[in-house]
Amino acid sequence: MNQEIILLLRKYANNNCNARELEQVKQIITSGQYDAEWEAVLLEEALNDDTETSDTLNFRQDEVLNRINRSTKPVKKLAFPRWSLGAAAAILIMLSAGYLFFSNRNPVSNNQPLLSVSSSAGQQKKITLTDGTEVALNSQSTLYYKDVFNGSKREVYLDGEAFFNVVHDAQHPFIVHTQKLNVQVLGTSFNVSAYTHDRKTTVSVATGKVGVNVTNSSHASMLLPGDRLSYNGTINTDHINPDDVLGWQKGMLIFHQESIRDIAPVLERYYGAHISFGKNNNNPGKQVTAAFKQKTLQQVMVILSQTAGFSYQLTNNEIHID
Repeated sequence: MNQEIILLLRKYANNNCNARELEQVKQIITSGQYDAEWEAVLLEEALNDDTETSDTLNFRQDEVLNRINRSTKPVKKLAFPRWSLGAAAAILIMLSAGYLFFSNRNPVSNNQPLLSVSSSAGQQKKITLTDGTEVALNSQSTLYYKDVFNGSKREVYLDGEAFFNVVHDAQHPFIVHTQKLNVQVLGTSFNVSAYTHDRKTTVSVATGKVGVNVTNSSHASMLLPGDRLSYNGTINTDHINPDDVLGWQKGMLIFHQESIRDIAPVLERYYGAHISFGKNNNNPGKQVTAAFKQKTLQQVMVILSQTAGFSYQLTNNEIHID
């Protein structure tokens, strides 16, 4: 990235540009050649802002140009509130088409194939990326990544579940692409569950700030420690114990207000079971909050059925829920 451009854009964001510098900013905007620099500055401003306001920023490229044209003085300081990340995400998407993108095919980055690591059923794996970021993969998961992060962003692609402990780098945002959501941080720890065949994708934060953007949409959110975002066509957020984010790595099954239909695929992966539902069972049932450690599948099903109010038949590792 061009560090001189970044310094100039920082001055603009902080209302310190003179008339000549405003003209340079105008040229930068219209050139369309400095998307990475814009992204770095805007993300830095947004993630470093600790204000409590929930207002969104009405930032449009054409409006910025108009404001520069009308003034020979510095433009009013841009406000980057503690989002729901929508404002900053809208800027990034506007300035860089395809900025948050995930392909169902094997992803490539800058026309270079990505390396991959996968875990099988009942298996967990750990990998340390070249920037020092640590990734723990849950069972039946695949992570695609570059051997060396040599661009303006550190990007990986996930199908499955993983916990990320990201090394801080304000100049190179870390982005996790999934089929439905994209997660962006500068340096923090969080969990992403994004199995292709699961009904929903979730992001849970252990430490720091995490930006979550719906794929191919400007809708985005900012999460703090203990926040959990769930997406299944609509976004829902709630709060959990930050320690629970590490639960699956400690051999625990932890569910917070989950239906049996959302719990079922977790049990299938954990126990190697197969769970089916009756043809007339379209009711997801009651929401369940429970934690299990070193429990058999039979023990777990007894508790879940009593809590959620359903009946089932268990034969070997085959479960049928009526």
